[in-house]
Amino acid sequence: MLLNEAQIKDGLRIYAIGDIHGCLAQLDELIEAIHRETELFPAREVKLIFLGDYVDRGPDNRGVIERLIQLKEDNPDYVFLLGNHDERMVKYIEQPDLVWDEFSRWGGTETLASYGVVAQPGESQDSISRRFAEAVPKAHVEFLKSLKFSHMEGDYFFCHAGVRPGIGLSEQSNHDLIWIRTDFLFYEGEFEKIVVHGHTPQSEPETKHNRINVDTHCYETGLLTALVLEEDKHRFLHSKNG
Repeated sequence: MLLNEAQIKDGLRIYAIGDIHGCLAQLDELIEAIHRETELFPAREVKLIFLGDYVDRGPDNRGVIERLIQLKEDNPDYVFLLGNHDERMVKYIEQPDLVWDEFSRWGGTETLASYGVVAQPGESQDSISRRFAEAVPKAHVEFLKSLKFSHMEGDYFFCHAGVRPGIGLSEQSNHDLIWIRTDFLFYEGEFEKIVVHGHTPQSEPETKHNRINVDTHCYETGLLTALVLEEDKHRFLHSKNG
């Protein structure tokens, strides 16, 4: 499948939103822009697909999760995918000794702070992880555990990181779907469908003949991006501060 051949069903408009990483202000701006657009240019069916990495690095990780939970409750047809950072947050709550180094190195301290957990001088890791587990609402953990690894619509396949070349889309490993980079990014062949993903930050959306990357490094650039798909066309919508 090549991008210039791809399409989705008539009457459907998809907004696939890239990595949020705790940037609640940009998320709210983008959602508002989507609402304005759909009011001005209605579609028979509108579906938002979130590509994962909702937490870490940005300033309001808790607020992002709360916003997404509300969106899910209000819009059961919206799709919420799992990112590697979201997976690590759950693992830190459940197995703190195993993943603390990765969690902290990848922006987990910002996630801790957004839940009111700031390490005190000399405080043990056991104490920090226990306070974090107590601070995270059960609904937040349940939301993170409910996230899907992939989703298909028409000629498009949505996941967080990408897919492994040479393996059918229905046979991809969950690990690759949220972690893969090099083998996927440098593959020049065709996939069964156009892969829409985030995970690898760019200064602007990246469009290739076989994939589209909408991770625009929001926590650094202020730019949160949605890929807009309608019939056989694609375009991009951004948060206003990007």
